Amino acid sequence: MESYKKPASLYHHSVSVSVALGIIFIQTHQFSCNGGPGQIPRSPPNPLSQALFLLEGPNELKHSSEIHLYLWLLLGMTLIRLLVTPLLQAGVLYGLMPKEERKSGLPLFRGMKEFGRPVFLFLFIELVLISIPLIWILPHVQGILPDLLRSGTIQVTPILKVSAVLFAWMIYCWFIDQCLLFAQFGYLFKRGLWGSILIGVKYVLPGAGISLILGAFALILFIIFGSVSWIWTGLLALILQQSYPFIRSLFRVWGLTSQYQLWEIKSQKS
Repeated sequence: MESYKKPASLYHHSVSVSVALGIIFIQTHQFSCNGGPGQIPRSPPNPLSQALFLLEGPNELKHSSEIHLYLWLLLGMTLIRLLVTPLLQAGVLYGLMPKEERKSGLPLFRGMKEFGRPVFLFLFIELVLISIPLIWILPHVQGILPDLLRSGTIQVTPILKVSAVLFAWMIYCWFIDQCLLFAQFGYLFKRGLWGSILIGVKYVLPGAGISLILGAFALILFIIFGSVSWIWTGLLALILQQSYPFIRSLFRVWGLTSQYQLWEIKSQKS
């Protein structure tokens, strides 16, 4: 009987020790979550914590090596895209020329050689024109953001102001892109620079319709691909995510050729 009582007593002793350790762990965890020594307070945000966040956030961004690495990678990828995009667009535009007017060689690479410099110049002008409003937009947005961060509740009015400013800037960017695209058509295909810009301004609504329709289709495909990737994770999700940039590029080429057809029809009539 003693041999049975001894293991039973050891069992009850181990259970009591486990319960005691569990209680200590729970109390310690609650103490640390409520702002114990060396822990971040989990209390609701107050004016002091928000002020400390606004002060420590920029300092962390300036001195974090990981953030600097990602910023340099982002800057490098942006520069590569700025250099490659004009070359690809020049190749696509050269492929729109009649066959009898093309020179020998692959249209893509021949277009990079023949149209690369003019297209690069047009895109540089576009970049400058769309960046000019940022001189006013960025200080305006920067003056509104601190009010949003300091307040504990969501304020609708500042958000609507920022959204309206950004939406107006996006419309301006599209209009500049549309006008300079028609200018490229007129310059590269010898139909007149200023006349093509006037065609782009005069028929801005059909051009906007083309952009909206193709943009809506691209957005629908993005939502479908994203939803399928979230629901059915695995090889199918990986294939969809990797193939979407290619489909987006096809839509961009489709939009470019559609705008060219619009310019071609209207320039022949005028």
